[in-house]
Amino acid sequence: MVYPIILLGAERENNLCTWNEDSLSNPEISFITTTIMSSGSFPIEAVLAFIIAGIWVSGTTYLAEKIGSRRGGLITNLPSNIVISFLFIALSKGIPFTAEAARAVPIGMAVTTLFIIVFIVVLPSGLSAAVASSLAVWVVFSIVASMFPIHHLGISLLIYLCVSLGGFLYLEYGTSIKSVPKKPVAFHIENLCIRALFAGTIVGSVVLLAQILPAHVTGIVASFPAVTLSSLLILYYTQGKEFTRAVGKLLVLSSSNIIVYAFGVAVFYPLLGIVGGTIVSFLCAFLWVTVFIPLSNRIK
Repeated sequence: MVYPIILLGAERENNLCTWNEDSLSNPEISFITTTIMSSGSFPIEAVLAFIIAGIWVSGTTYLAEKIGSRRGGLITNLPSNIVISFLFIALSKGIPFTAEAARAVPIGMAVTTLFIIVFIVVLPSGLSAAVASSLAVWVVFSIVASMFPIHHLGISLLIYLCVSLGGFLYLEYGTSIKSVPKKPVAFHIENLCIRALFAGTIVGSVVLLAQILPAHVTGIVASFPAVTLSSLLILYYTQGKEFTRAVGKLLVLSSSNIIVYAFGVAVFYPLLGIVGGTIVSFLCAFLWVTVFIPLSNRIK
């Protein structure tokens, strides 16, 4: 997933991200990808996004097939490309700037979670309808989020919680989506390579487009849930509709681990530095996901 970090009216002085009333009354939207582009490192990020997304998506989708939809949905949504995004920002703009930027993740995740919900709800009507509907929802709400920014962290978190919890409860009790057990999956290196190439191409292309398009379009493209979409498409073609919907239902619930990772960055980057902060933040996200394992066993 490519996550937008929206910095509204932020002014950077000596690598510090500060806010003032003037910037809030006349917001200027800046995104992580724009920041990376200004540092000249965006081609490297695109290549890394291709490699990491390819390896991550091919590995997690294969593992999801092996362990079943419940735990597969939890593992698939662990932080991947967002790790690289924050690393580049920290290296190019400094730790204080990155820590402040990490606080803007909840709204981006709320839009991505809506994308997942619409995809799996519409999927019984066909893959084309699911992709078209979920992309339409993503475009609309990405534009709305850009045009009407929310400056209060508590409100952003509340919106995310309403979307994720409300969406999961609807999927659990308002639909007939049921968990699918693990299936025997033969290991073929060529299949994993095809998955990696497919996912890496989607994610890498989105990262590149986000850097070369005009600024007012960059934010929308940068928030495109490329890793999520490629994972869902691969599962659909390899395991079918029901398995994909079952994994998607868990993705809605486990999306909170991305926010845990982002807040870990905000707290631990200043305390432990880039390497230590990254490791501890990822461990926090992983531990957060393990909390959902007992709950996932009770999901229908």
